[in-house]
Amino acid sequence: MTKRIEQIYDQAVAEEKLKEGTKYERLTAIVFKILDDGGLVVHDMKLSGDGKEASHQIDVSASYHRMQRRVLVECKDYASDSVGIDVIRDFNGALIQLQPAQGIVVTTTQFTSGARAYARDEGIALVQLRPFTDHDWNGRVSAVRIAATAYTLGEPHTTWEGTGKVSPAPDGADDSTGRVSMHDVAYYDASGARLGPLNALLAPWQADLSSTPVDGSTDTITGHHQLDQPVWLRQGRHLVEVTGFAWSIPIVSTDFGLQVTAGRIADLIAHAVQLPTTMNLTQSLTTALRPSGTVIFHDQLASWIVDDGVITSRPPV
Repeated sequence: MTKRIEQIYDQAVAEEKLKEGTKYERLTAIVFKILDDGGLVVHDMKLSGDGKEASHQIDVSASYHRMQRRVLVECKDYASDSVGIDVIRDFNGALIQLQPAQGIVVTTTQFTSGARAYARDEGIALVQLRPFTDHDWNGRVSAVRIAATAYTLGEPHTTWEGTGKVSPAPDGADDSTGRVSMHDVAYYDASGARLGPLNALLAPWQADLSSTPVDGSTDTITGHHQLDQPVWLRQGRHLVEVTGFAWSIPIVSTDFGLQVTAGRIADLIAHAVQLPTTMNLTQSLTTALRPSGTVIFHDQLASWIVDDGVITSRPPV
């Protein structure tokens, strides 16, 4: 068995010692369950044809809904050699007696031209199921790159509107008529008594601003805010009575990029090498085994176990 197949099986299914080729057969059975989970998929069965004495060892047998006969699969985990005509011929001998809906030969490598010709003659599907490589991402989405611009409100500037009334400012009063600040700048009454922080007075205005949609259509937004009642603010050495203010806020743009990766480990890829002109498979399998192939991810493999030969869901931990 190939080393990578053994690693995939040990990490996704179970770390155990099995005879040569068994782990690949079990991975193949799990993949056929993943590709169409509506059927009964069994690893390693002995089957006899109707009225026949001879029995045949079948690597994977799959019975799907609405199919009166099984799909039978022969598995070959080769490191480098191509699957030859002798493998297809021997498998076809079993198919002649068992009469399944479809016979499929699955391998990690390639098929010789003679094997492909014989498979075409006999209507046998040829499929490659092998470890996934980085090269297989070509033509597939492995990451999504997003370039965007975010627009936010900058620091507001204000022009306060006074009534013309002025009184002496108390000692220690902060100047608050040039720029809106959310710090502890105070507002006063006519006698110079501190009434509270300016940020509390302007909280309703700030709340309205926070819900204002902004985009790149303008560099600045402007508006006017009317106070519920006049207050006194420090300007220089005086307090001045104000009733509201005109405001302008610059729109600040920030460019950023974001990359979202697949976030999943791709273990295997299954794709058709050659399909008969008449396919007797479920629509799910026919679609999954298209020439471009289907990626099988680690978490998919890890969701199944082989229980007495039957592929079944892994019990929750």
